[in-house]
Amino acid sequence: MTARRACNTLRAPMSLRARASFATFVVLAALALVPAPSLARRAAPTPTASVPPSGALSAELRARLARIPDEGTPDPGEHYPVSNEWRHDLWLPAIRDLGGIFVGVGPDQCYTLAAMQHASLALLVDFDPMVPLVHRMYEVLVPATETPAALVDRFQDAHAAETRALLESGLANDPQRDTILRLYDRNRPRWARYVRAVRRSVRDGVAGSWLADDALYARVRTMFQEGRIVARNGDVTGARTMREIGAISQELGEPVRVLYFSNAEQFFSYTPAFLENVRSMRMDERSIVLRTFRARGATYPTHDRWHYVVEPAAGFLERLGGGLHRSRELEIEIVSRRRARGATPGFTQLER
Repeated sequence: MTARRACNTLRAPMSLRARASFATFVVLAALALVPAPSLARRAAPTPTASVPPSGALSAELRARLARIPDEGTPDPGEHYPVSNEWRHDLWLPAIRDLGGIFVGVGPDQCYTLAAMQHASLALLVDFDPMVPLVHRMYEVLVPATETPAALVDRFQDAHAAETRALLESGLANDPQRDTILRLYDRNRPRWARYVRAVRRSVRDGVAGSWLADDALYARVRTMFQEGRIVARNGDVTGARTMREIGAISQELGEPVRVLYFSNAEQFFSYTPAFLENVRSMRMDERSIVLRTFRARGATYPTHDRWHYVVEPAAGFLERLGGGLHRSRELEIEIVSRRRARGATPGFTQLER
């Protein structure tokens, strides 16, 4: 579930916004009376496997990851094979070398975040059935490409035929081979422009993408080579894909340290199924939630149109446990806090 058209603006008249602000005050007061849920909803099972810090994953673990199911969502009508978020450097201080599992939505920006995190696994979920096919394309190209500059070149006109031949060979036994090749043919000119921009994503000397930093690219490449990146078509409010990822984190005894929603929360409510999905994951005191949003009154960083938020997972679980909070109310709260505190434009660090 990736960013959609820029329709995520509060359009309510002033009276309704005032009511929403009062409702947020009531929600926060009510949450103060709700006992905080623990990070583990149930007693965690004894781990039956583990994630080695380096080297290829065991055949047993690869087989377990392969059993993560797709949700089988309908075609959403809009597709986003590239990201439109450009300031992931704002999150770097919060996620640098956290370790643990990365769970996120969207295309290649997930590689940036997982590499910054130094994640042991990157388990990727997207409502758009096309996005896992994009990841499958990268799964072929990245291990075969030593540097980020060379990967950028693969999408340019001069190397288009060579790259297609590499995909044809690498996908020879993939039942979706023809679909992925058509996806490449249709989007290659767009990717050519996009990966050049991602390669240039450096702000104040800080690399903000996996293609702008040789070390981050090397981490992503190693993760692909070792089978540590798994992508599925899934619904974060569904009962299959996310729930199975939660079960795997419990079985492995490996915490989900980063849960990344992009701006997907603006398209769904915090349903009981969503609550169950989040609480099914093994988390600890270092686990965080990352999100982006747009809203009237919010600030945005230079070179971007999204507001970037970091929230402790424990705080997010408390909000969910109250059964009252919704993402739109969270946006109102963030905008209100920023006006009061005058924080860094385009970035908010929520406290528990």
